[in-house]
Amino acid sequence: MVRASTYSARVRALRYHGREDVRLEEVDEPVAGPGDVLLRVAYNGICGSDVHEYFDGPIAASHEPHPLTGCSMPCILGHELSGEVVDVGAGVDDVAIGALVAVEPIETCGVCAYCRSGNRHLCRSTAFHGYHRAGGGLADYTVVRRDMVHAMPDGLTARHGALVEPMAVARRAARRTRASAGEMVVVHGAGPIGLGVVLALRAEGIDAVVADPSAVRRDAARMLGATHAFDPASDDVVAAVRDLTDGLGAAGAVDAAGVAPAVQAALRSTRPDGTIVVVGHHTDPIAVRSGSLIFSEAHLTGSLIYTRDDVQWVIDAMARGAYPLDGWVDVIEMDRVVEDGLLALREQAANKLLVRVGAPA
Repeated sequence: MVRASTYSARVRALRYHGREDVRLEEVDEPVAGPGDVLLRVAYNGICGSDVHEYFDGPIAASHEPHPLTGCSMPCILGHELSGEVVDVGAGVDDVAIGALVAVEPIETCGVCAYCRSGNRHLCRSTAFHGYHRAGGGLADYTVVRRDMVHAMPDGLTARHGALVEPMAVARRAARRTRASAGEMVVVHGAGPIGLGVVLALRAEGIDAVVADPSAVRRDAARMLGATHAFDPASDDVVAAVRDLTDGLGAAGAVDAAGVAPAVQAALRSTRPDGTIVVVGHHTDPIAVRSGSLIFSEAHLTGSLIYTRDDVQWVIDAMARGAYPLDGWVDVIEMDRVVEDGLLALREQAANKLLVRVGAPA
């Protein structure tokens, strides 16, 4: 159960104080400054990084002031959020009050070589809303910069908006496989990011094959369009993929599991000159034999968050109906984040979980 404490202010916020210590508190209602947008938060998704932060942290959050924002722990959690615009600061004249928006929760320095070259996602000073800024999505209200909000098209819901950020992570990983329509990509790990990779691949006509030990997640992957879903604990995934591709191997693979066997299986089941993308975080070093790369000329690379283009691609694909919500997205309440959210995700007993913040029941 989230421990509650009371401050002398007016709005709820879920604040992270350290390992296994989150508290539903009252904090001052934030105010939109110049260039800012004030949101009434509707939903906020729980990310795998939040799970690691709670059980193993602090990892992303820090007691030291962030070099870009000066913010430190305790911090208001939440970086996968949607909300309604309720106020704007001076200089913001292109965001309508009442608009439903998704948040791209990164703030970068704007002056480094990466930012200046259009690769702001690689900025080494990146601050995440929910870890490094004065606010987070697990609060009744939050303030973000104008360049962090994306208006949602008519017909999409606040639940879609809260999925934009993690689905953009998944979209970038899918794109970095370099696969084309009609080809096959193997997705190792069918958690929320892995399922997002399946959806992104399917939206572009690419066959997705999934490997995951969780029956719940394999069922979700099949429902969302995976052509096959294997259990790596009992199925020979490498042999199955080779059979499906007449011995050649898949065009690419995505490691969304963050475990060494996934990378090893990907290297053995990806065709020559194919691409293996690591998007899942590994706690231990990955052992790779040089021959696995030399004799196949395989490309082994990583995928870091997203670009603005990835975010907009996801929103546009949602508007086309490429991201159904039924059967894999569930809603939990703010005072049950630990029991129904963080614990459930650690035990792989759930797929994607959204916290209801200000959305109607």
